[in-house]
Amino acid sequence: MVPIIGAISGLITTWLGGYNERQKAKQELQKAELENKARLMRDENSYNHAWEMANLTDKDKWLRRTSFIMFSAPFIIAIFAPQHVAEYFTSAIHSVPDWWVKTYMSITGGIWGLSSLKNVLPGVIDVFKKK
Repeated sequence: MVPIIGAISGLITTWLGGYNERQKAKQELQKAELENKARLMRDENSYNHAWEMANLTDKDKWLRRTSFIMFSAPFIIAIFAPQHVAEYFTSAIHSVPDWWVKTYMSITGGIWGLSSLKNVLPGVIDVFKKK
């Protein structure tokens, strides 16, 4: 019984050590991000600081991940229950109005396209302003 407790204790200690290292790395990354942002803001000759910082922070990644999971879910479920996925695609999707499908696709396009474009567009505009 004592060796099992020692093994579990060792695993917990190792996990906590890794967790503390990850937290420290996150804090160092946030500190470096703030220092880089301050450096870019002080630099008047930097043409790309707005989009560069937007790409570094990437605040829309969870929107993209969630929409990707929503599109991938039928393929994952089809491994375990292909008949349910077939029924979903034949009956449920055909019951949805066309306007709803188009709206949903527009929203998804906005998540994938416009969220990336808004990170790049300020840099492009700055280049044209400085010419």
